[in-house]
Amino acid sequence: MSMIERIRNRRDANRRARAIEHALRSANSPAVRDEILAIAQRHISMR
Repeated sequence: MSMIERIRNRRDANRRARAIEHALRSANSPAVRDEILAIAQRHISMR
């Protein structure tokens, strides 16, 4: 894996993490938060 790929992967991972954190902060109910976390975990486990 090249250095450029590592940088891209790290940047993409950071972007996804920030998006998930933003969605969790914006969620109005615990049920919505649970659903966001479930989707995020499913997405991460597929990689």
